[in-house]
Amino acid sequence: MVPDPTTTTGTAAASRSLRYLGALLLFAVGALHLDQYFSDYYQVIPVIGPLFAANFAVAVLLGLALLAPLERIPRVGHPLLVLAALGGIGFAAGVIIGLELSETGTLFGFHEDGYRLAIVLSLIFEAAAIVVLTAFVILEAKAGRRGLRQRTVSPAPVLPLG
Repeated sequence: MVPDPTTTTGTAAASRSLRYLGALLLFAVGALHLDQYFSDYYQVIPVIGPLFAANFAVAVLLGLALLAPLERIPRVGHPLLVLAALGGIGFAAGVIIGLELSETGTLFGFHEDGYRLAIVLSLIFEAAAIVVLTAFVILEAKAGRRGLRQRTVSPAPVLPLG
């Protein structure tokens, strides 16, 4: 059975677009944290300051992993991309949870007060990254199952009877 090239190409293009958009959203999250680290003096806040710097580093590393042509590595390339996307989803969700903890109480002794522009943008980028990267993971899972079925389902050999 020959797969429909328009469907395969369309799915691959959508997957690639979601992957790249997810990387850009992670870069935006990282850039916001780096900006807050320097411009709002978060670097002087114990524990929270280093966490803002770490958020920048993790966002950049995950974004770069999503942009890397890992799909070219036989057998492990696509799973590595899915792993990077899952890391991005967990990272973005963790940042949202950390912010909400600091808004409703304290996080490592720090309390955030109010939703200024940087916080609103960060929440938008993090939520968008979760949605986009989840869609990417779903498309990759569907493509993987479809590819597995195409490789494993073959006509059974005809054996002579008797």
